[in-house]
Amino acid sequence: MSLANVEMAQFTRANLKNAILKEMYVSGATIFDGVKDIEGSDWTDTMLRRDQQKYLCNHPTAKGTNPVTGVDTRESLMCLD
Repeated sequence: MSLANVEMAQFTRANLKNAILKEMYVSGATIFDGVKDIEGSDWTDTMLRRDQQKYLCNHPTAKGTNPVTGVDTRESLMCLD
């Protein structure tokens, strides 16, 4: 989903395991609450609202490395830890 426009999208129950989510357009109305899995996902250069970023960084599956890009999930989300 590189360069995708996900304005107003709802990712409830979405499985984003190993997804490449680079440079996405994410508006304030985009909902990540309830996302199922983000392990191994690459969020490089996707600008998230602070609350969205915090939610994703605190998600229990926010770990791993994307098998295609080699980018660490938490690093691409710019998690503070």
